[in-house]
Amino acid sequence: MQTGKHEYDQGRLKSHLVNRGGEILVVVFSQVRVPDGKFGLNRLFARTRHSCLLLNDLVNGWYIDLDRHIDHAVQTATIEAEPNRVVYYGSSMGGYGALTTGLRRRDGTIYAFGPELELGRPGSQSAEHIAAASTLAVGLEALPMPHPVHCFFGVCDPVDALNAAVAFDRLPHAKHHLVWSSHANHDHLYSLNIIRRLIMTFNRPPEIELASKNLLADVPVKSLEQFGLTAEQLMSGNQVSVSGLRALPCFEQNPGMIWLAAKISEVQGDLQTALSWIEKAEDLIAHSNVLSTLPKRWRKQLPLHRIRLLCQLGRTYDACDLMIQTSKVFPVDRAMKDLGETLGLNLELSTDQPAP
Repeated sequence: MQTGKHEYDQGRLKSHLVNRGGEILVVVFSQVRVPDGKFGLNRLFARTRHSCLLLNDLVNGWYIDLDRHIDHAVQTATIEAEPNRVVYYGSSMGGYGALTTGLRRRDGTIYAFGPELELGRPGSQSAEHIAAASTLAVGLEALPMPHPVHCFFGVCDPVDALNAAVAFDRLPHAKHHLVWSSHANHDHLYSLNIIRRLIMTFNRPPEIELASKNLLADVPVKSLEQFGLTAEQLMSGNQVSVSGLRALPCFEQNPGMIWLAAKISEVQGDLQTALSWIEKAEDLIAHSNVLSTLPKRWRKQLPLHRIRLLCQLGRTYDACDLMIQTSKVFPVDRAMKDLGETLGLNLELSTDQPAP
C-alpha cells in the first residue's frame, strides 16, 4: 500500500521517493535522455510493493560527482521507508549509477544492465555525452561484496561485450550474466517477462530465469573483448580486417559480430560483401527462436543498413521495396521516415508504446 511520496530537488540530481511501506527499497537510476519531471523505469515498479527512490541525472552525466547528493537521497529515503533490504537498479547510464553507488556504499544488492565500466570509449553512449574517460575505482572493485552484484551484458553489442570482459577482470566477485541480446537487454528481458519475475521479490536467481528462455550465452570472454576492441578500432578510423573477427569461435552464432563484419567491408569499399554479411545476420536471426526476440529497434537497423547500401549501389528500386517491407515489420520512427522520404516514400510514424 502506498503511504507517501516525497520529491527532492538537488540541482542536477532529481529524486522522487515513493514510500509503499514494503520491505525492499529499490533505488532506481534513470537512463539517458529522461526529461526533467520524469524518471526512468517508474512504471515498471508501479505494481510492486517495493518503496522506490527514483533518481535522474538531468545533464546525462552518468551520475559522476553526485555521490554526496545520492547519499543524502538514499539516507533520507531509508529513514522514511524503513526497509529491510536495499536494491540498486538501473540500465545503461542508470546501470553505471547503480553499479558505482552500490559498490561504494556496500549496503545493498546491485542489478546493473549494460553498464559501462570505462566511460567515454569510442562507440559508447557515454562518449556522446561526456568528454573525459572515467573508470571505476580499483580499490572498490577488489573487495568482496556483502550483497549480491548482478551485471547483465548483451553479447551482440560490441560495447557491452567489451565491458563484460572488463567486468570479469575487475569485478571478480560479481555475477556477470552474458545474454543473447543487445545493449538494450533490459527492454529485451522485459518483453520476455523475465524482468517482472526478477523484481517481484529480487530472490529469483537471474541465471535460472535467463536459462528458461535459452538466453544465456556461452561465449569466451576473450572473444567478447576482441569483438569490442575491433569495433573501437573501426570507430576510431583505424584499419581492421574481417579475418580476425571471423576467426573468433562464436562469430557464426553472433549477429552482432556478423554485422560488424559488414561495417568493416563497407569502410573498405566492398559494398556488395557488406550487403551479404547483413543478409547473413538477418537470416541467422530469422531462423533462431532466441535471436528473433531481440529488441525490434536493434533488429530493424539491419535492413535499414541494407537500404542505405542499396542506395549507394544505385539499386533504388530494391531499396524502396525493402523499405516498404521493413515498415510492415518494424515500427516507423523519425529516422526511418526520413530515410523513406529520400526514396520518395511517405511512411506513417508509428505510435508503439515503449517499454517502461
